[in-house]
Formats: sequence, structure tokens, C-alpha cells
Amino acid sequence: MRKALNIISICIVFAVTVSLYAQTKDIYPIMKEVGPTFTGLNRGMTDRSMSAADVAKDAEKLQKLFVEAGAFMKEKNLEKAVGWANDAAAAAGDLAKAAKSNESDPMYAAAKTIQKQCATCHAAHREQLPDKSFKLKMQ
Repeated sequence: MRKALNIISICIVFAVTVSLYAQTKDIYPIMKEVGPTFTGLNRGMTDRSMSAADVAKDAEKLQKLFVEAGAFMKEKNLEKAVGWANDAAAAAGDLAKAAKSNESDPMYAAAKTIQKQCATCHAAHREQLPDKSFKLKMQ
């Protein structure tokens, strides 16, 4: 019972921390980390330039970034974007697990899910400006 309470307490502290962090953070720095991390992870999976442990580490980083993105989108009342971020976070967790057990098919399936969630959210909520930067669409 005590162990369960400790786990619940840790989860609550984590959720509050992520929520508070997301309140002070904008989406752009998160996305600036997601892009290169996902690109590097894909490169590591396809040409084996990274170890399975490195791929898992990048997948875990992506999972945290998607949790942050989901918290940010929730504050902005962009519920569909929250769902896409949560789905991407879950897929990143699956990818990390598959990388740790060196299972390539589940890794590629999870990467495909992440890519789909990113593309769907970008189509709905990312607008390119004339200077080639991007703006969050609040629709």
C-alpha cells in the first residue's frame, strides 16, 4: 500500500511540474527540440549509426517533449492537438521500449505513428510566415 502511495505521489509531482513548466514555456522551443531529435532517431534506426540504447534515449526525450507539447496545447484549449501530442508521446514510449529490446518492426511502427501525429497537428495548427518561420494557428 505504501509503495502504491509513493508511486501516486511521484506521478502527481511529475504532472504538476510538467504543467507548471508548460505554463512558462512556449511551443516553439519544444518543437525546435522535437525536429532534430526525431531526425536523429530515424537516422539511427535506418543506418544503425546509433546504438539501440541511444535510439531509446532519443525516444524517451521525444516522449517528454510531446508531454510538454500536450500540456501547452491543453492550456490553449486545442483539444485535438492535445490528443495528437498524447498519441505521439505514447508512440515514443513504445519506440523506446522496442529499442531497448532491439525489436525493429515495433520501432518502425511507432516512428510512423509519431510522424503521422506530427503531420496531422502541423496541418491543423502550423502556419508558415513569409519569413519562413512558423506561427501557431489557434483554430
